[in-house]
Amino acid sequence: MNGKKVQHLTATQLIALSFVGLILLGTLLLNLPIASKDQQSVGFLNALFTATSASCVTGLVVVNTLAHWTLFGQLVIISLIQLGALGFISIFSASLLLFNRRISLENRVVIKTAFGQDRIGGMGAFIKRVVQITLGIELSGAILLTVFFHQAQSISWGKAAYQGVFHAISAFCNAGFDILGNSSLQPFQGNWPIILTVSALIVLGGLGFPVIIEFFKRLRSKRQWSVRRRLQMLSVHAKIVLVMTGGLLLVGTLVILGLEWQNPATLGPLSWGNKILNAFFQSVTLRTAGYFSIDQAGLTDLSKGISSMLMLVGGSPAGTAGGIKTVSIALILIAVHAAIKGRSQLVAFHRTLPLQLLQKALTVVSMFVLLVLGAVVILTFSEQNSGFSHNLLDLIFEVSSALGTVGLTTGITPHLSEIGKIVIALCMFIGRLSPITVMVALTRQMNQHDVRYPSATVMIG
Repeated sequence: MNGKKVQHLTATQLIALSFVGLILLGTLLLNLPIASKDQQSVGFLNALFTATSASCVTGLVVVNTLAHWTLFGQLVIISLIQLGALGFISIFSASLLLFNRRISLENRVVIKTAFGQDRIGGMGAFIKRVVQITLGIELSGAILLTVFFHQAQSISWGKAAYQGVFHAISAFCNAGFDILGNSSLQPFQGNWPIILTVSALIVLGGLGFPVIIEFFKRLRSKRQWSVRRRLQMLSVHAKIVLVMTGGLLLVGTLVILGLEWQNPATLGPLSWGNKILNAFFQSVTLRTAGYFSIDQAGLTDLSKGISSMLMLVGGSPAGTAGGIKTVSIALILIAVHAAIKGRSQLVAFHRTLPLQLLQKALTVVSMFVLLVLGAVVILTFSEQNSGFSHNLLDLIFEVSSALGTVGLTTGITPHLSEIGKIVIALCMFIGRLSPITVMVALTRQMNQHDVRYPSATVMIG
């Protein structure tokens, strides 16, 4: 009987259950006394919150990662981050390939669903490339960060290597966990090599594996094409991701520069060069990374509001980032442009896109908005007696950070009530899987009957 039930689980349900299993395993390990430096259990709820944050590659923490967790606890956290970014099923399938075992049809379907692929064939080769790219980028980042941390802090090569590996994985996976203290990358806000290396890792992780694979494939093509021609050969999806990512990074940088240029709590005391660097990094980290080089609590209210919106957008599909996703926002912008031009079709890069994609994008955006409103309302009541002095924008910032799996906070996270921790943990879980995946996973299956009704019209405006 149980076997039949398992066989009827959909791919989305298996993805959701794999994350639940990973979170529970991480909770049990982090709740052990050996995981805490004081040799006392951190408590089930705190362990659950941390495991959820790590598995959902967010970075919100209720206890300081460096100060509280032992080496064992930190290794559990970084393992959860790596598994959460790639997906437990993907890691399992890659392990089978390593031992020359075939990937089952069920696992192929799950991998196809998790990474948004169109066909089930070639999933073995695809997951192999995903793992190779992940390890290659993380290894390159770890080597660079090891050298830079050693030079910046005058620490031993062993400690620098540990910091380099930990932060390379955390940055590429867009997790935001750090073992540097309470100030994340603020002590390095004038260190261009560290800031730019972490920025590159974050951006690459947020592009999505299909885009990275396609991009490298085009650049490595043996045909005598110019770089421009190679970029033109990219798929519409890859072009949209690259344009949206570049556009959001540019807009975010300019907005932060304009709003925080003279703010003594953020960019004000810095040189003009470091102002540009840290405004850029703030824009990068809002792509769901969670590291920060300027004080988030010191941001102006307008900066907090705009940062919340950028965090909700998140990264791109089939990558390590969460949020609404850049492509969903792009589809809505394309639809708006089509309406202004009086077109009846969605057109991007001289290709027509199906209207069903716009429906999905609008569904995701609508659900995110409703989730933000619902979570903020609950936190408004649950955090009335919080030890952290906050306002409504701080709550919106916190919820947006959780749903976008970003990990930035103005300081309220360690002071959350039990209800607040549960709400934020659920937001992180939903933000990582996306509302649609969670909705489909909870419902037994989507209705396959396409019933057509007579047409009607309504007035707009």
